[in-house]
Amino acid sequence: MTTASLRLLAFLTLGLGTISAQPVTTRTDNVAKLLNDWFINGTAAGLKAITYENRDGQHSPLNTAQYPLLQVFKGAENDKGAATQLRPQPTLGNCSMASAATQLGCLPRLYMMDPGGNRFLAQQYLSNNLFIYPEHQDHDIGANGIGGGYGDLLPLNTPALLISQGSSYTDQPFLQALLSAAAALPPDTQKLLIEKKLLMPTLQSIFRRSNKMVQTPEDYFTGKAHPPVFDSTQIDEEKMVRIAHEMTPEKIPPLVLLQVIEETKIEAGKNYFELPGAYPWQLSDTPVSIARVLRGNEAEHGLLIGFDKTLNLVKAPLQMRATVLQGDPRFVRIESAPGGNVMRLRVRWQPPVIAATGIRSHRIDIGIFADNGASISAPAIISFYMLPNEMHFYDEQGRVAEIHYQTHNPDFGLPTSETDSRWVKVLFAFCLKDTNLRGRLLDQILTPAERSGLQKHYLALKEQVDALTAAERDDKRKDEAAKLRSKLGEAISTALKTRIDEKSEFTVRNTIEKVLHTIASFHPFYLGSQRELDALAAASPKSSAVADVRAELHRLIMQGVLVEQASGQIDTMSPPDQLSLGERYMLRGLNLTLLSQVLFADVLERSTAPAYVSPRLTTPKQWRDVYRYDPDSGDLQGWIRYTGARIANFDAAGRLLPDGPKGKAVPVIYTKDENGALLWQPQAAPAVVSPK
Repeated sequence: MTTASLRLLAFLTLGLGTISAQPVTTRTDNVAKLLNDWFINGTAAGLKAITYENRDGQHSPLNTAQYPLLQVFKGAENDKGAATQLRPQPTLGNCSMASAATQLGCLPRLYMMDPGGNRFLAQQYLSNNLFIYPEHQDHDIGANGIGGGYGDLLPLNTPALLISQGSSYTDQPFLQALLSAAAALPPDTQKLLIEKKLLMPTLQSIFRRSNKMVQTPEDYFTGKAHPPVFDSTQIDEEKMVRIAHEMTPEKIPPLVLLQVIEETKIEAGKNYFELPGAYPWQLSDTPVSIARVLRGNEAEHGLLIGFDKTLNLVKAPLQMRATVLQGDPRFVRIESAPGGNVMRLRVRWQPPVIAATGIRSHRIDIGIFADNGASISAPAIISFYMLPNEMHFYDEQGRVAEIHYQTHNPDFGLPTSETDSRWVKVLFAFCLKDTNLRGRLLDQILTPAERSGLQKHYLALKEQVDALTAAERDDKRKDEAAKLRSKLGEAISTALKTRIDEKSEFTVRNTIEKVLHTIASFHPFYLGSQRELDALAAASPKSSAVADVRAELHRLIMQGVLVEQASGQIDTMSPPDQLSLGERYMLRGLNLTLLSQVLFADVLERSTAPAYVSPRLTTPKQWRDVYRYDPDSGDLQGWIRYTGARIANFDAAGRLLPDGPKGKAVPVIYTKDENGALLWQPQAAPAVVSPK
């Protein structure tokens, strides 16, 4: 009898020694064959020590029948939603539940908004518990819900859970891959990982090293391997199980454990402005995740991080490394000494970044890794979140010059998907010759070759649109219409990525965005064409255009950027050549509204509301602060607050100066108005008590 036959006989009988009568999985794919073969040979631990927990009322359940040895947690029928209790046994779970982005959002964001929630996630992670949750609407292309997305709304990144891109059922591929990796571990390795509470950090290391985006060893130290949300198409399950199966106890990766030793301190009423006791800026202080909301007016935020408690089962020296996973590295400084146990970070507020996925994010992520020579840890992650409705501006000395607390939505309003048929209408609008204001602007911005290139691509795509339209009108051609629709989407995507002409480095999409950016950045745009733009707004296909433009003008007037003369003429408060960066940025917001509601109202879809931010993170503030410094010493003297078409002076301690910069300082208190916006008022002086 052959060796293979003997193994099969042992597999089908009651089990001998470490051989079980049941397979790891009844799946029939290649990964399943590897797992079952290793398990029969006693080189893989299987799933007998692992428990599965579903927390969505079996809305997105694992097919547990495929894993005969897996333990299944049976909770109470009404015990659903985000996990709230630690399980003593090693547990992998999922929950496909969430609410709308403008409500509570996805379950991970629910945890992340609360320091207590982040502490619980870390406790799970360090107790062999790990759950997978979908992002639902919290990590999608778009702005203010237009196009279906709000950008990246997650205030931090953490290894203590996994978030799947999409909604219900997108958690399943991750659950399957993690179970496979856990089963593939050698028996002594799995046992040791469970005993030392290192199972989930190790699975995270394996999962991230195996990501299809990780093509080189250096890629592991970038955001390619450690995004806040993972796409299931990037899972390489077979690579995961092979790495896991080769992981002997001598190859177990370290566990990075962090602690904050020193930090820049900020004070409410002086560095940031919120209701007393509301909205913490220190969102997470756990050994595996540190997170801060950069809501203060400090020039930079500093942290001294210690990692001397990092756990390493391999008796070998550790090499520590910190890298920027997301954000602009120019605004991050990392200082450490070789072989030392501390690291100093200095981070400056920065504008949002567009990730490779096309999703706008307002967060800096820094990964801290440990390498013991045999394996590299999963990262501990330090996150800095910038509130999306704020913009900070800095002077040439790197000092805060202005802070805006109700900034505009920065999106142009172009289609969020590169296969969206609306792009054909966009191309038509940008290549059409006309004598109106739009046509004249396009003539000034585009070269003849660029205009010709846009027209060429439009005409090529229009043929496919016409064919699709004809097929859609015929009920007998539904299948053909579906194929034509898919073909059109592919053609649009290809066209957008094609160079506009042979001599240009710009693609078709770059050329369209160049036009929008040029107009948006021309700060005197409305002032020089007010009458014509007002007339176009009145004739806009968007019925709200006039009101949208007036609302934006009103906001800029209230915050001291514009002034309306008795004649109705709008001018800037400062001479046009002396506008600050912040004032120019606010005028850009006006121009974006003019673009989407007036000039290209037929093809741009943009929300004119201020950039969305969760009300669980901040209170709306309808003002901007302009900072004053001593011209000789450079010391901060205070700031001027523009709101309600008035100004108020404050000193460097946040006290009101009702009589001007040299007047008496009065403490202030912050409250809410009837609309939920933040207000300030002078604090009443204590009553004088006369002696009896």
